[in-house]
Amino acid sequence: MYRVHGDKKIRRRLDYVKRNNIQQYTEILREDFGNMCGYCGKDLNIVKCPYQKDHLIPEYIAKKTGRLDLLTDYNNLVYSCRVCNRNKWHNWPFEDADKTHDDKVGFVDPASDEYDNHLMRDETGRIVPKTSVGNYMHKIFNFSNRLTEVWWNLSVISKELKEIDGMLEQEKTVDGLEQYWILHKKFDGFLEKLEQTNESI
Repeated sequence: MYRVHGDKKIRRRLDYVKRNNIQQYTEILREDFGNMCGYCGKDLNIVKCPYQKDHLIPEYIAKKTGRLDLLTDYNNLVYSCRVCNRNKWHNWPFEDADKTHDDKVGFVDPASDEYDNHLMRDETGRIVPKTSVGNYMHKIFNFSNRLTEVWWNLSVISKELKEIDGMLEQEKTVDGLEQYWILHKKFDGFLEKLEQTNESI
Protein backbone atom coordinates (compact mmCIF):
# COMPACT_ATOMS: atom_id res chain seq x y z
CA MET A 1 0.00 0.00 0.00
CA TYR A 2 1.17 3.52 -0.81
CA ARG A 3 0.44 7.10 0.15
CA VAL A 4 -1.78 9.08 -2.24
CA HIS A 5 1.07 11.58 -2.69
CA GLY A 6 3.79 8.94 -2.92
CA ASP A 7 7.05 10.17 -1.41
CA LYS A 8 6.03 13.86 -1.59
CA LYS A 9 5.05 15.55 1.67
CA ILE A 10 2.67 18.40 0.97
CA ARG A 11 2.98 21.27 3.45
CA ARG A 12 1.95 24.92 3.18
CA ARG A 13 4.73 27.29 4.16
CA LEU A 14 4.33 29.24 7.38
CA ASP A 15 6.32 32.27 6.26
CA TYR A 16 4.38 34.08 3.53
CA VAL A 17 2.97 37.52 2.79
CA LYS A 18 -0.79 37.69 3.33
CA ARG A 19 -2.67 38.72 0.21
CA ASN A 20 -6.19 39.99 -0.50
CA ASN A 21 -6.38 38.11 -3.80
CA ILE A 22 -5.85 34.33 -3.92
CA GLN A 23 -4.37 34.61 -7.43
CA GLN A 24 -1.31 36.14 -5.80
CA TYR A 25 -0.71 32.85 -3.97
CA THR A 26 -0.47 30.82 -7.19
CA GLU A 27 3.30 30.42 -7.31
CA ILE A 28 3.86 29.51 -3.65
CA LEU A 29 0.82 27.18 -3.64
CA ARG A 30 2.21 25.35 -6.69
CA GLU A 31 5.59 25.05 -4.97
CA ASP A 32 4.15 23.89 -1.63
CA PHE A 33 2.02 21.23 -3.35
CA GLY A 34 4.86 20.20 -5.67
CA ASN A 35 2.66 20.95 -8.71
CA MET A 36 0.53 17.98 -7.61
CA CYS A 37 -3.22 17.82 -7.04
CA GLY A 38 -3.64 17.71 -3.28
CA TYR A 39 -6.70 15.49 -3.51
CA CYS A 40 -5.80 12.82 -6.09
CA GLY A 41 -2.01 13.17 -6.21
CA LYS A 42 -1.99 13.71 -9.98
CA ASP A 43 1.46 15.02 -10.93
CA LEU A 44 0.74 18.05 -13.10
CA ASN A 45 4.35 18.05 -14.31
CA ILE A 46 3.51 14.88 -16.25
CA VAL A 47 -0.24 14.95 -16.89
CA LYS A 48 -1.14 18.18 -18.68
CA CYS A 49 -4.26 19.05 -16.76
CA PRO A 50 -5.37 22.57 -15.80
CA TYR A 51 -4.80 23.36 -12.12
CA GLN A 52 -7.18 25.29 -9.91
CA LYS A 53 -7.15 26.72 -6.40
CA ASP A 54 -9.85 25.08 -4.30
CA HIS A 55 -11.15 26.53 -1.05
CA LEU A 56 -11.06 23.58 1.36
CA ILE A 57 -13.91 25.21 3.29
CA PRO A 58 -16.06 26.42 0.38
CA GLU A 59 -16.61 30.09 -0.34
CA TYR A 60 -20.38 29.84 0.15
CA ILE A 61 -19.92 28.38 3.66
CA ALA A 62 -17.40 31.10 4.53
CA LYS A 63 -19.86 33.77 3.40
CA LYS A 64 -22.88 32.12 5.02
CA THR A 65 -21.14 31.84 8.40
CA GLY A 66 -19.51 35.26 8.26
CA ARG A 67 -15.99 33.81 8.02
CA LEU A 68 -14.88 36.10 5.20
CA ASP A 69 -11.26 35.64 6.30
CA LEU A 70 -11.39 32.14 4.78
CA LEU A 71 -11.90 33.59 1.29
CA THR A 72 -8.28 34.77 1.13
CA ASP A 73 -6.69 32.55 3.81
CA TYR A 74 -3.69 30.75 2.30
CA ASN A 75 -4.22 27.83 4.70
CA ASN A 76 -7.70 27.29 3.24
CA LEU A 77 -6.40 26.82 -0.31
CA VAL A 78 -5.69 23.48 -1.97
CA TYR A 79 -3.78 23.14 -5.24
CA SER A 80 -6.13 20.95 -7.24
CA CYS A 81 -6.65 19.45 -10.67
CA ARG A 82 -9.79 20.71 -12.40
CA VAL A 83 -11.55 17.34 -12.11
CA CYS A 84 -11.16 17.14 -8.31
CA ASN A 85 -12.12 20.78 -7.85
CA ARG A 86 -15.28 20.38 -9.90
CA ASN A 87 -16.24 17.15 -8.15
CA LYS A 88 -15.88 18.76 -4.73
CA TRP A 89 -17.37 22.12 -5.74
CA HIS A 90 -20.18 22.93 -3.25
CA ASN A 91 -20.18 19.53 -1.58
CA TRP A 92 -19.89 20.31 2.12
CA PRO A 93 -21.84 18.27 4.68
CA PHE A 94 -21.97 20.96 7.39
CA GLU A 95 -23.32 24.46 7.91
CA ASP A 96 -20.18 25.13 9.91
CA ALA A 97 -16.91 26.74 8.82
CA ASP A 98 -14.99 25.34 11.79
CA LYS A 99 -15.71 21.66 11.16
CA THR A 100 -14.17 19.81 8.22
CA HIS A 101 -15.34 16.32 9.23
CA ASP A 102 -17.09 14.46 12.04
CA ASP A 103 -15.28 11.08 11.67
CA LYS A 104 -18.09 9.92 9.36
CA VAL A 105 -18.37 12.47 6.56
CA GLY A 106 -16.46 15.52 5.43
CA PHE A 107 -13.03 16.40 4.09
CA VAL A 108 -9.44 16.32 5.31
CA ASP A 109 -6.81 18.87 4.38
CA PRO A 110 -4.38 17.11 2.00
CA ALA A 111 -1.55 19.24 3.41
CA SER A 112 -1.90 17.50 6.78
CA ASP A 113 -0.64 14.15 8.11
CA GLU A 114 -4.25 13.18 8.74
CA TYR A 115 -4.94 12.81 5.00
CA ASP A 116 -2.94 9.56 4.98
CA ASN A 117 -5.23 8.12 7.67
CA HIS A 118 -8.25 8.25 5.35
CA LEU A 119 -7.08 7.54 1.79
CA MET A 120 -4.29 5.44 0.31
CA ARG A 121 -3.28 3.63 -2.87
CA ASP A 122 -3.53 -0.12 -3.33
CA GLU A 123 -0.79 -2.19 -4.99
CA THR A 124 -1.98 -1.13 -8.49
CA GLY A 125 -1.96 2.59 -7.59
CA ARG A 126 -5.73 3.05 -7.34
CA ILE A 127 -6.94 5.36 -4.57
CA VAL A 128 -8.95 3.46 -1.96
CA PRO A 129 -10.65 4.59 1.28
CA LYS A 130 -9.44 3.52 4.74
CA THR A 131 -12.13 5.15 6.92
CA SER A 132 -15.70 6.47 6.75
CA VAL A 133 -14.38 9.96 6.00
CA GLY A 134 -12.11 8.43 3.34
CA ASN A 135 -15.12 6.68 1.84
CA TYR A 136 -17.04 9.97 1.75
CA MET A 137 -14.17 11.74 -0.05
CA HIS A 138 -13.67 8.75 -2.37
CA LYS A 139 -17.29 9.05 -3.51
CA ILE A 140 -17.27 12.84 -3.85
CA PHE A 141 -14.08 12.82 -5.92
CA ASN A 142 -15.41 9.85 -7.92
CA PHE A 143 -12.08 8.03 -7.59
CA SER A 144 -13.59 4.65 -8.48
CA ASN A 145 -14.39 5.92 -11.99
CA ARG A 146 -11.12 7.73 -12.61
CA LEU A 147 -7.75 6.44 -13.78
CA THR A 148 -5.93 7.07 -10.51
CA GLU A 149 -3.70 4.02 -11.01
CA VAL A 150 -2.57 5.31 -14.43
CA TRP A 151 -1.42 8.68 -13.01
CA TRP A 152 0.37 6.83 -10.21
CA ASN A 153 2.20 4.52 -12.62
CA LEU A 154 3.17 7.47 -14.80
CA SER A 155 4.71 9.18 -11.76
CA VAL A 156 6.58 6.04 -10.67
CA ILE A 157 7.91 5.31 -14.17
CA SER A 158 8.87 8.96 -14.72
CA LYS A 159 10.95 8.89 -11.53
CA GLU A 160 12.69 5.66 -12.64
CA LEU A 161 13.38 7.08 -16.10
CA LYS A 162 15.01 10.16 -14.57
CA GLU A 163 17.25 7.93 -12.44
CA ILE A 164 18.28 5.89 -15.49
CA ASP A 165 18.80 9.10 -17.48
CA GLY A 166 21.22 10.21 -14.77
CA MET A 167 23.14 6.92 -14.90
CA LEU A 168 23.33 6.91 -18.70
CA GLU A 169 24.45 10.54 -18.69
CA GLN A 170 27.37 9.60 -16.47
CA GLU A 171 28.03 6.50 -18.60
CA LYS A 172 27.99 4.31 -15.51
CA THR A 173 26.09 1.52 -17.21
CA VAL A 174 24.80 0.38 -20.55
CA ASP A 175 22.83 -2.43 -18.90
CA GLY A 176 20.20 0.17 -18.01
CA LEU A 177 19.27 0.64 -21.67
CA GLU A 178 17.00 -2.41 -21.82
CA GLN A 179 15.12 -1.35 -18.70
CA TYR A 180 15.05 2.20 -20.06
CA TRP A 181 13.18 1.21 -23.22
CA ILE A 182 10.79 -1.08 -21.33
CA LEU A 183 9.86 1.80 -19.04
CA HIS A 184 9.52 4.22 -21.97
CA LYS A 185 7.05 1.86 -23.68
CA LYS A 186 5.01 1.54 -20.47
CA PHE A 187 5.08 5.30 -19.97
CA ASP A 188 3.91 5.97 -23.55
CA GLY A 189 1.19 3.33 -23.15
CA PHE A 190 -0.20 5.00 -20.02
CA LEU A 191 -0.20 8.42 -21.72
CA GLU A 192 -2.04 6.94 -24.69
CA LYS A 193 -4.65 5.47 -22.33
CA LEU A 194 -5.23 8.89 -20.77
CA GLU A 195 -5.60 10.52 -24.18
CA GLN A 196 -8.09 7.86 -25.31
CA THR A 197 -10.29 8.43 -22.26
CA ASN A 198 -9.84 12.23 -22.27
CA GLU A 199 -8.79 11.91 -18.61
CA SER A 200 -5.99 14.45 -18.84
CA ILE A 201 -8.36 17.44 -19.01
